[in-house]
Amino acid sequence: MAKTKKAAKPAAASRRRAPGAARAKPAATKARVAKRPAPRPVKKPARASERKRAAAKARAALWPVQVLSVADTQSGNPGTSPGKYEARILAEGDSWFTIGAIPSSNLLFELRFPRTTAVVNIAYPGDTIKRMADLAGNPDLRKMLTNRNFGWKWHAIVLSGGGNDLIDRAGECLRVPPGGSGTAPADYIDAAALDALVADVQRGYRDIVALRDSTSLNKGVTIVAHTYDYATPRNAPAKFLFVGFKGPWLHRAFEAAGIPEPMRVGVADRMFNALADGIVRLAGELPAFRVVDTRNTLVRATPGSTGASGDWLNEIHPTSAGYAKIAGKLEPTIDAAVVAAMP
Repeated sequence: MAKTKKAAKPAAASRRRAPGAARAKPAATKARVAKRPAPRPVKKPARASERKRAAAKARAALWPVQVLSVADTQSGNPGTSPGKYEARILAEGDSWFTIGAIPSSNLLFELRFPRTTAVVNIAYPGDTIKRMADLAGNPDLRKMLTNRNFGWKWHAIVLSGGGNDLIDRAGECLRVPPGGSGTAPADYIDAAALDALVADVQRGYRDIVALRDSTSLNKGVTIVAHTYDYATPRNAPAKFLFVGFKGPWLHRAFEAAGIPEPMRVGVADRMFNALADGIVRLAGELPAFRVVDTRNTLVRATPGSTGASGDWLNEIHPTSAGYAKIAGKLEPTIDAAVVAAMP
């Protein structure tokens, strides 16, 4: 039988391109498009109202202070001993620190800190007008700062002084130019009298610092002071426990001096600025002395109002909400002093 030849395999297509042949186009491929990440949502800046709510929530989580009187510290009751608390603060001041106002409120009650804190308050109910000289010469202040059998080693000292000096002596600082020709608030102020008042307030603060440093017990403990805010001269007296109604102070002085009503707010602001600037200057002069500028914190009372207005309960005292605003300004500086003084 004849052998049959196997069919030859078809020749593989040559991979070489014949001379003169056109180059084959590569097969089209689907281009890959890189996916861009989705844009992150832009975080809008918090509105002022949102910031206020956040700040209020943060303060609400802090500890309210326990305000104690001198008598409390000497009662023998363990619950009112400053030593039971993580932090001890001594407070001396004028009517912004007293507890005799109706409704009962003062700046100290509104303080909040991240630890249990006792504030021993030397100011007494009815101290509606207490000058810096009275503060510096207070026997309780001397004992609390220098007597180991009576006082303590404080973590901070808080002072409120000078505002009542201004209010009580406002009449001395006012003048009416001849013929009532004044065109600016400065025309209605006796600059020399105002300078003398500020110098007296500064002297009182210097005396307290010297007393603090007179013994080793509290030498160098940080003192924190504030600069008040702008009170409006108006017929809005204050009511206090035990002493009834007091004031108004600025309104009465401005009336007696014959200051034109359109000028009164500007004149009062200029006087309070002089006092505040004088207290602020002490921070650069006195050791371990801090000043928190609290001007422009409160909503001003409406001129001509006779009761609570803005953040003011009466002519010279804030409402509880007003005091809380001032306290919020003071707390960081006070807390920093306390932390620095802790072992």
